[in-house]
Amino acid sequence: MRIFGKQLLFYLGILIICFAFLGIVLSQVLRGFLTEQRAEELTRLAERVAYSMENLSGYGAFFVLGQEIRNIHMYTGATVIILDTEFNVFVDYGVPVGAGAHVYEDEIAPVMRGETVAVFGTSNHPALQPLLVVGVPFWIGGEVAGAALVGVSMAELEAAVSDMYRIILFVLGVSAVLAFVLHFFTSRAISKPLRQINAAAGIIAGGDFEKRLPVRGKDEISRLAEQFNKMAEGLQEQERIRNTFISNLSHDIRSPLTSMRGFVTAIADGTVSVAEQPYYLGIILDESERLIKLSNDILDIQSEAKPEKSTFDINELIRKTILGFSSQATTKRLMITSRFAYSANFVEADKNQISRVLHNLLDNAVKFTPADGEIFVETTEAKEKVIVSVSDTGRGMTDEELKYVFDRFYKGDTSRGEDKMGSGLGLSIVKEFIRVHGETLTVESDIEKGSVFTFTLPLRH
Repeated sequence: MRIFGKQLLFYLGILIICFAFLGIVLSQVLRGFLTEQRAEELTRLAERVAYSMENLSGYGAFFVLGQEIRNIHMYTGATVIILDTEFNVFVDYGVPVGAGAHVYEDEIAPVMRGETVAVFGTSNHPALQPLLVVGVPFWIGGEVAGAALVGVSMAELEAAVSDMYRIILFVLGVSAVLAFVLHFFTSRAISKPLRQINAAAGIIAGGDFEKRLPVRGKDEISRLAEQFNKMAEGLQEQERIRNTFISNLSHDIRSPLTSMRGFVTAIADGTVSVAEQPYYLGIILDESERLIKLSNDILDIQSEAKPEKSTFDINELIRKTILGFSSQATTKRLMITSRFAYSANFVEADKNQISRVLHNLLDNAVKFTPADGEIFVETTEAKEKVIVSVSDTGRGMTDEELKYVFDRFYKGDTSRGEDKMGSGLGLSIVKEFIRVHGETLTVESDIEKGSVFTFTLPLRH
């Protein structure tokens, strides 16, 4: 079922439930109010008849009583019945011909004990159903001598309640039509952008990441369209980076393989002399090491292994890592210095992964720091954390490069000439290893001033 049908059924269901509840409540309130009013009126009439019975004296009194009963019936349509204490009827006025007066003693019995009662009774005549009867005792000589009963048909009440039900049903029908019209337009306003989003999702799923949605207003649908556009932009950028990476990776693999194949062929067919073979074999070995490093980088970035944590001195690991770059630093005339918060800073982490983090950061700094530059490694302590920073005096990065510097497969065009051996995965590996440790990694950079990479590790005393 479409959204339009579901929402329409929902709204109609709410309308029906509300109107049904309203009809039941109003009918009960109306019935109770009218019944109470009529009972009060009948009580006053029955008290008048009882008063007349208590003051019977002579023929004139009987005439007055008869006139009183006739007036009650004439102006109210009520039935008047007078009983003695044995429930014998000796006056009944207003009972339809042939219907007879039927009094149920169990319901009227309390009136013979001096109480006023109001009950629903019945009669054989359909015109008197349902019948509201009020009974009032009359007293002679200090004792109950009988009861005056005044009853009236409540058909008018039921007719009023029925009219109210018809009005509610009419209003319900009009409301349903209005709800349908309003829902038709509101659902179109909701479903149209949803259909656009669905169509755009199908286009993007087909590989076209250029599709964008129009954003109008500030409601939830508009915010969804904004997020969809951001997702499409992200997918487009990832696709661009992926294509760039595949192109670079293909080149990085093809170049050493082509070189290795050429040298092996030359050695095999005797083009290279025996004396020159060690030199070319060294080149083949270097190229194979390059391929191994590239494959290891790809495996590291895809690894889901949890860190195997241990406690070790991060300062000592930094010293060893710096020492490993001494040859490259000498070649480029770089100065690598360090400063530590204490002689030893113990942390709890995966030593191999953190070693790789330091290696990648220093390798990155060495590549992009020009000759006679400086690289500085520092540790500080704050809030049970050891903060490690690696800074350089390299060319720095633009704001655009900083957005993607940790992205997988990213390798900026401006750095490509300086990083001929890299695959663009080094900083992604750094980010992944720090992430699995649950720590933070940040970067700050200024053009022509250099960059500072900072990460944290948990301190252990």
